[in-house]
Amino acid sequence: MIQACDLRCEYLTSPVLGLDVIPRFSWRLKGNGKKQTRYKIIVSDNFDDIERGIGNVWESEKDSSKNLNIEYEGPKLKAYKGYYWRVKLWDEKENGPWSETAYFEMGPLEDWRGKWITMPSPLSFKDPAHRHELFYAMYFRKEFLLNKEVEKARVYVSGLGVYELHLNGKRVGNNVLDPAPTDYNKVALYSTYDVTQYLTTGKNTIGVILGNGRHIRDYGYSKPKLYLQLLVFYKDGSREFICSDETWKVSHGPLKENGIYFGEVYDARDEISGWDSPGFDDRNWSEVEIVEGPSLKAQLIPVIRVCEVIKPKRLWLSSRGTFIVDFGKNISGWVKLRVNNGKRGEKIIIRYAEVLDPSMDRLDTRNLRLARATDEYILKGQGVEIYEPRFTYHGFRYVEVEDYPGTLTSDNIEAMFVHTDVEKVGDFACSSELLNKIHSCVVNSQLANLMGIPTDCPQRDERMGWLGDAQLTVEEAMYNFDMAAFYTKYLMDIKLSQKEDGSISDVAPPYWKRYPSDPAWGTAYATILWYLYFFYEDRRVLEEHYDSLKRYVEFLRKNSPNHLTKLGQHGDWCPPGDKFPKRTPLILTSTWYYYHDTLILSEIAKILGKKEDEHEYRKLAGEIKEAFNRHFLRKVEDHTGRIVCFYRGIKLSPKDRIPTTQTCNVLPLWNKMVPEECREDVFKVLERLIEVDNDTHFDTGIVGTRYILEVLSENGRKDLALKLLLKEDYPSFGYMIKNGATTLWERWEKLEGTGMNSHNHVMLGSVDTWFYKYLSGIKPVAPGWKKIRIEPYFADQIDFVSAKIKTPNGSLEVSWKKQNKEYEIQIIIPVNTVGIFAVPESFKVSAINSKQVSYPSEFELEPGAYNIVLERVREC
Repeated sequence: MIQACDLRCEYLTSPVLGLDVIPRFSWRLKGNGKKQTRYKIIVSDNFDDIERGIGNVWESEKDSSKNLNIEYEGPKLKAYKGYYWRVKLWDEKENGPWSETAYFEMGPLEDWRGKWITMPSPLSFKDPAHRHELFYAMYFRKEFLLNKEVEKARVYVSGLGVYELHLNGKRVGNNVLDPAPTDYNKVALYSTYDVTQYLTTGKNTIGVILGNGRHIRDYGYSKPKLYLQLLVFYKDGSREFICSDETWKVSHGPLKENGIYFGEVYDARDEISGWDSPGFDDRNWSEVEIVEGPSLKAQLIPVIRVCEVIKPKRLWLSSRGTFIVDFGKNISGWVKLRVNNGKRGEKIIIRYAEVLDPSMDRLDTRNLRLARATDEYILKGQGVEIYEPRFTYHGFRYVEVEDYPGTLTSDNIEAMFVHTDVEKVGDFACSSELLNKIHSCVVNSQLANLMGIPTDCPQRDERMGWLGDAQLTVEEAMYNFDMAAFYTKYLMDIKLSQKEDGSISDVAPPYWKRYPSDPAWGTAYATILWYLYFFYEDRRVLEEHYDSLKRYVEFLRKNSPNHLTKLGQHGDWCPPGDKFPKRTPLILTSTWYYYHDTLILSEIAKILGKKEDEHEYRKLAGEIKEAFNRHFLRKVEDHTGRIVCFYRGIKLSPKDRIPTTQTCNVLPLWNKMVPEECREDVFKVLERLIEVDNDTHFDTGIVGTRYILEVLSENGRKDLALKLLLKEDYPSFGYMIKNGATTLWERWEKLEGTGMNSHNHVMLGSVDTWFYKYLSGIKPVAPGWKKIRIEPYFADQIDFVSAKIKTPNGSLEVSWKKQNKEYEIQIIIPVNTVGIFAVPESFKVSAINSKQVSYPSEFELEPGAYNIVLERVREC
C-alpha cells in the first residue's frame, strides 16, 4: 500500500497563495508498495467536500506512475478563489488512503486595481559603489475603516527595490529583501500574505517601509516605488479593496541611507511611534506621487529570510578600542546587536569583512572594492535597544564594532545567515575530514549566493547573477537543495534578458549590460533548462523556453563562421595563477559550448515532438563536432616516434613541447566528441598533464574543473579524481581549507588584497557532485529520478561514505563501510523508483539481506531496504 505525501503545487508546499499560472500538482510517496500504478486527484472549492473525497471542481483518475507536475485540467480557476486538493494512489496490488489535504489560492490574475506610488522628492545620497544617487528609506501609510466582521484578507504587494510590510503596528511575515530581483522595466514579483489575523473591525492601518535594493538608477530604474492591493472578504459575502493610490501618505523615518552595497544608517532618535497604527497624526506627511510601473507576476519561489542564527566563535578588543567578532564561517546577511543603557545620540558603527589583517587587529576590507559594507546605528538612549538591518546584506565572517557603549559580549551580538530558503534535500558525509570540509564549503557558498538569483559573491560591489557561475553549479545545487522553483524563476530572468537578435547577457537580470554573453556563460539557458527537466520532469519549462533557446542557438550559429565560435571573453576562467584562461583558447571553449547547447536543443526538440528541429539541430551538432576536431585535434610524434593525439591549446613558449591543457582535453572527452580511434591517446595525454606536468593538481579554470573529475571517473581513473580532491598544497581545495576557508574562493590562490579575490564564490563548487555521483555512486538515469544507477567507489583512503537525497519520489539512501576485504552497503530505494546496482570492478556480491547469493555485475533493486555485502576478489 502506498500513499501520497509532501504535496506540492508549483513546487511549493501548502498553502500556496496568489497563484497566477495553471497549477501543477506533485507529491512524494511512502508505504510498502513498489510502484504507483494509478492516481486520483480531486480539487474542491470547499473543505467539507474534499474531506469526503468529493472533487466538486475537478477529478482526474489515470493509470499512470507520474507524480510530478500533473497539470490541472478542470474549469477555469477564478481570481482570489481558494481550492483544496488531495490525492489517492494505487500500487500494483491495492489502493491506498487519501493524502492529507493541501490548499492553493489564485491571485488577482487580471484584476489589478491599485497604482504604483512613490515619494515626490525624497532625500538622496551618493553610494560610492554607483555613479548615481540612492534614496533614504520611505515610510508609507494608509488608514482605513472596516465596518463589518472579516472572514479573511489577503495583501498582494511589491515594493521596488525592497520593502517591509506592517499592519496595525505589527510586522507581517518573515520575508526579508523581498521581492526577489528581476528586470524591473519588464516585470516585478508580488508576494501574497494572509493578513486575516492582523485586521480588526473599525480603524486599521497599513504601513510599508521601502528601500533601494537593486531598483537604482545605475541599473536603469527610477526612484523606489510601491504597489499594494489589500482584499478583505467579509462574513456577509461582500468584499472590499484597499489599494495603493493618491490617498496614501509618505515620509522619511529613522532608516536613512540604505543599499545592498552601502549598508544602512539607522537613527533611532527619529523613530515615529505609531506610524503604522490607527490614530497617528500624518498631517505633516507628504502626498504620494503616482508613477508608471512594470507588470506583476507571482513570486513562486522560496523567499529570502533569516535561515540560521550564529553565535560568535571568538570576540576580542583591538588595540584601537574596537571589538572584533569572528563568527567562525563566512556567510551572507548581517548582525543583530543588543545595546544596554546607551546614551542618546551615540553612534555605533558595524563593519563587515571576510578576512582579517595579518595583525588580527583590524578587518581587511580591500577585496570589497567600492562596497562600503558598514551599518550605523544612532541610539535613542532608552534602556535596551536592539538593532537589525532591513535593506542591506553583507558577505562576512568577521565584524568590527566601533563605539559600542560598555563591553560587547557574545550575548549581545549574533549573526543572521540570510539567503533564499531552499529546502535541503541532499546530505553527504564520509571518513575523510578534508572531503567533509570541502562539501561544507560548497554548501555554505551555494546558500550564501542564493538571493532570489544565483549570485557570484555576497560581499563586494558586484553580487550579480552571472550565468557562468549558475550553469557550472546547477547539478551540484540540485543534489543538495530543491532548486526547482528557484531555477524556474531564474530561467524567466534569462529569457527576459534576450535581445531581438537572440543574444543574452552574461548576467541575469541584466543589471550589467554584458552582451553578448560568453558562450560558456550563455549555456546557462540550455543547461539549467535541461537539468530542470531531468531532475524534476518539468516539461512545461521546455515548452515555455524552447523558442527563446532556439533563437539563442541561432545567434551562436550566425556568429560561428565555419562552425567555430569566435564569441567569448571569459572562457576557462580563473585557472591557477591567473584570471584569464592562459593556454586554453577562447574559441575552443566557445565552440565546445555551441556544440553542447545545440545537442541539448535537439534533445528538447525530440521530447517536444518537433521532429524537423530535432533532425536539423542534431545534424548541426554533427557539423560543429567535425569542425571542432578538424581545428583542434592534433596528431604528433612524441620522443619515441609514436603518434599522440591531443587537443591543442595556446603555445606560450618554445618549451611547450605539446601545447595543450587539461581543459582542452577534458571537454571533448566529456561529451564524446573525440574520435574513437583517438580517445585512448587523448585520455593518456590528460593523465600525463595531471600526474606529471602538474604533480597531480588541478590546472583548470572553472569550466575544466566542472568536468575533469567526471571524465577521469568515466575512464577508469576514479583514483586520480580522488587524489586531486585530497591534495592540500596549492592549487587545491585542501589548500583553501588549510588556509581557513569555510566557503570556496574565487581564485585558487590565497589573495587578500584589492582586486578580484572573493572568499565566497561557488563557481568551483561543481566538484561536490562527484561525492554523490561517484563516491557514493548515486546517478539518476531517467527524468524525475524514476531510474537510478548505484555504483559506489570503494576508495582505499576512505573507510565509510553516507549519502541521502530526498528525491521527488522519496528518500534515497546509500551508505557503505569498509570491513577488511568486505564492504557492507546499506541502500534504501524509494517507491516508484527502479534501482540498478552496478558491482564495482574487482568485487563480487556475497550476500544480500543476510542471504548468500551470487549475482551478476549489474542487477535491479526494487523499492525497499537492502543490506549488500561485497567481497574483493582481486586487487585493483
